[in-house]
Amino acid sequence: MSNTKQAEKLANDILDFVNVFGFDAEKFADTICQGHKTLQQSTMRLFVTTIRKMAEVRPDDRNRATVELAKKITEITDEYSLPLI
Repeated sequence: MSNTKQAEKLANDILDFVNVFGFDAEKFADTICQGHKTLQQSTMRLFVTTIRKMAEVRPDDRNRATVELAKKITEITDEYSLPLI
């Protein structure tokens, strides 16, 4: 499977995960935070990239708060580099 297809599948899997009432966000976050330090850095780059894209989304009442927060976070992330080490 190509990297592009893997990215699309993972994104859809995450969307399916959060589409269930009562999904375990804490367990998800804990699992990421217990991973290898380099993978944590790569995961943060992935999340920041997602947040930057979310800041560009045209909002409606369902996601307005998300888009506004994403814009604020994007301003902060400009100050940080997340190199692959």
